[in-house]
Amino acid sequence: MNAPGIRRLAGNLLLLAGTFFFFALVLELCLRLTGFQYVLRPQDIQFGRPEPVLLKVAFQEDDDLFWVRPGYEQKLERLREQKPSLLLLGDSCTDLGHWDQELAALYRARFGQDLSWGNLAVAGWSSYQGLRQLERDVPGMAPKVVLAYFGWNDHWIGFGIEDKNVAGVKRLFSSRTSGSRLVQLLTKAYLAWGTRETALPNRVSLSDFSSNLEAMAAETRDLGARLMILTAPSNHVAGQEPPGGLEDRWMRDVAELVPLHQSYAEAARKTARDSGALLCDLAADFAALTAEERAGLFMDDGIHFQPAGDAKLAGFVFACLDEAGLLPTLDAPG
Repeated sequence: MNAPGIRRLAGNLLLLAGTFFFFALVLELCLRLTGFQYVLRPQDIQFGRPEPVLLKVAFQEDDDLFWVRPGYEQKLERLREQKPSLLLLGDSCTDLGHWDQELAALYRARFGQDLSWGNLAVAGWSSYQGLRQLERDVPGMAPKVVLAYFGWNDHWIGFGIEDKNVAGVKRLFSSRTSGSRLVQLLTKAYLAWGTRETALPNRVSLSDFSSNLEAMAAETRDLGARLMILTAPSNHVAGQEPPGGLEDRWMRDVAELVPLHQSYAEAARKTARDSGALLCDLAADFAALTAEERAGLFMDDGIHFQPAGDAKLAGFVFACLDEAGLLPTLDAPG
């Protein structure tokens, strides 16, 4: 091709690129003016506490973990320096609850010294995110015992695809570009296309839930620590499911709630047995309480705890750690 031809081709390519950029900019402005927004944040998958309005402003994006709390990196730095003996992983029941503080108070009352502990739980998280966190962020903290409290978010339908596939979306549309409304539109279209002919799956399938917990047990052993799996308690009764529109965002059919959650709790029990992890069967402990004893322990969603419930939960976890002979190992270094 001669020089004039090359110049014409270059000019046409520049014109094409400029036209594409112009229309992309126009579409971006139109989407913003119409108020369009679609962000992979926990307000789409977290049922109950906290409220969706809080969830919109209380988290920041993370390409590997989907979302984290503001100041997450600083917390990691503090915990790597502190090297807590006990590390808590989980969802909003641990992130927003206070049973960790109740547990520390029980330890102080028994031993007369402070419990060495850290809380890395994040609201809305599934076991998929917990495993990624354990692999990426926990090495260097040197915990002796890791508590894993997952199960609720794993069996919600969430974004309409499994968490392991959400990870692929995050790699395709990273947090560096996710503020663009055009990128958000492409993300929504991508998810819609991927689920156009399939029933909405749980965020983490039952088999993947077991695999995630098993991998967490192996990873914890590699860190020289012990994993204790906590089954997630519930105050739900079949036919009396909590209000709030569980269908369409969290479940396919609200009648699935009780048996579905029980199946994930049973999977956690089996995985603990098969993987050599320790088990603290909180679901069974709370189920064994009478209706009168459970009164005032749970919030209306039947998932999260009132202060009295946090105290009761801490007592059960303390007993599990005591039975396993782990309490004397959890004092602060020095």
